[in-house]
Amino acid sequence: MQFAQNILFSGAGFTKNFGGLLAKEMWSKIFNHSDVQSQPRLKKLILDDFDYESIYNKIVNGDFTDEEKSSINSVIYNAYQVLDEICRQWTFRNDAPYPVNIYGVNKFIERFSGNRNESGFFFTLNQDLFIERHFNSLNTAFIHPGVPKIPNAHKTTIRLPIEKKDFIRIPTLDELKGSTVNPLSRNAIHYVKLHGSFGWISSKGTDSYVIGKEKEKQVTDEPLLSWYFELFKNALSESNRKLMLIGYGFRDRHINEVIANSVKNNGLKVYIISPSEQSDFITKLTSEEYGEIILWGLSGYYPYALLEIFPSDQSESHAWREILSSYFNS
Repeated sequence: MQFAQNILFSGAGFTKNFGGLLAKEMWSKIFNHSDVQSQPRLKKLILDDFDYESIYNKIVNGDFTDEEKSSINSVIYNAYQVLDEICRQWTFRNDAPYPVNIYGVNKFIERFSGNRNESGFFFTLNQDLFIERHFNSLNTAFIHPGVPKIPNAHKTTIRLPIEKKDFIRIPTLDELKGSTVNPLSRNAIHYVKLHGSFGWISSKGTDSYVIGKEKEKQVTDEPLLSWYFELFKNALSESNRKLMLIGYGFRDRHINEVIANSVKNNGLKVYIISPSEQSDFITKLTSEEYGEIILWGLSGYYPYALLEIFPSDQSESHAWREILSSYFNS
């Protein structure tokens, strides 16, 4: 496979541009739930760990009672329902709280599709369904590798919530090897959810959700996530790739390691869209593992929120012209 030179990567900060929840807000939704407050062991664990993905995996895979595991499944489901309601109720209007020009965003994403001989990739750590609900394109195929996409009935025009009956069991290793579901393709964007997704349940047929970042364990337990991570490594291992990151806080060691190795060994150029002050961003990045190496590869920094790049009046902003010139046309 030949990967497109330009690769897109998003974290929770991407959906925050549309009113979505950051990790700290998801943690609060979980901690505040009555099922957590009524169970001392769950409450103590959550007070000791502010990573809600880690919390979920510790409980589901750890020495907890069936009641506790059932409770955390219910609590997580409720938190993601809130997040999905935000995603499905978002609309592009001038008087909306987050009036980002979605048409501009969609055209931006389309630019990562590659050409007739390349495969485009949009990697994400997000588990929400904002992109599934709001991305539309007449010009390029949008593929969810190895898994079906959510039904069209759940797109924004109808705004139906995702229910348990709509959940997808992701494939086992044997199923993945023989699968013809959404194979990789040229001249298309592949939307790869590295940490799983709301609406996915385990390949083992249990009711456990496929979310979280205990990477080493998930590589063993979920072949789909293992394959996705290999795609990420392979895409960045090609020479002279250009990685555009939006809304990523560099808190994931295994992601940082791949980016850093590619900067060091393959000449990866890193571009960041973030509303943070440049000095604050650099201080934060260099405090994270592999951050110093990633900083070597920094080739563009755009200190804007998406609303500044894609304003509600649908005009062409100076921020967008800068991105066109220094990222896409350089």
